[in-house]
Amino acid sequence: MAFANAVVLYFTLPETVTPGHPARATRRGWGYFFRSLREPGLGLVLAIYFLFVFAFSIMTTVFALFTMYRFDFGPEHNGYLFAYVGLLAVVVQGGIYGRLVKRFGQLPLITAGALLLAVNLLLLPYVGPAWGGLAGLLAVMTFFSLGNSFATPGLTSLASESAGAAEQGSVMGATQSAASLARAIGPTVGGWLIYSAVAPKNIDDHSVRLTFFFAAAVMFAALLLALYLKRYEGGFGHRDTETQRQGKETM
Repeated sequence: MAFANAVVLYFTLPETVTPGHPARATRRGWGYFFRSLREPGLGLVLAIYFLFVFAFSIMTTVFALFTMYRFDFGPEHNGYLFAYVGLLAVVVQGGIYGRLVKRFGQLPLITAGALLLAVNLLLLPYVGPAWGGLAGLLAVMTFFSLGNSFATPGLTSLASESAGAAEQGSVMGATQSAASLARAIGPTVGGWLIYSAVAPKNIDDHSVRLTFFFAAAVMFAALLLALYLKRYEGGFGHRDTETQRQGKETM
């Protein structure tokens, strides 16, 4: 049914990007991605997004191993924890995020989100039955979900605002390319860091701390770049690049 609907839509919906549309002049592919890294503002947003997703993917990769080691949790317990994080993210992003943006702006929320994530990555290795227990784990996961909910929408929005109408698709593609690259590297690094060849179950307190401290350091780097991004905040949404000018000339 879904395939049939896709075929019908393909042949019935009109093409919105006409031959004279500015988007026809937009360049795509990895060449555009690497050129985007040299754009003031946009390059910083892509770097922050990469570091953010990189640290986040390390955490999500090793989290089940961590809870199994510290709490003897299985897949069912972790499923409940991730469901809690996801539901909290829905409440924040769907309910209060818009009002927070109107009051504080996107960049302060990105900075606050990165700070929350970095601090919680530092605290997480110490949480266990003897320190905090399940309540402590839920508290850390609560602030982790809040940090993610504050930072992710803002980064995507800033990336979109850094481009004109002709480049919206390309910029979103570059953003997702940065995220995909981070998700490809993060799990490998996380698995390598948390592995201990000398521990009975190939995981110990030292490898846990090493993994989460490394992820926290990556997130702190994203935080520093977010603070540096403040100098470009007023320029978002007003950039007139060579690609945009080419698009205007073809109209």
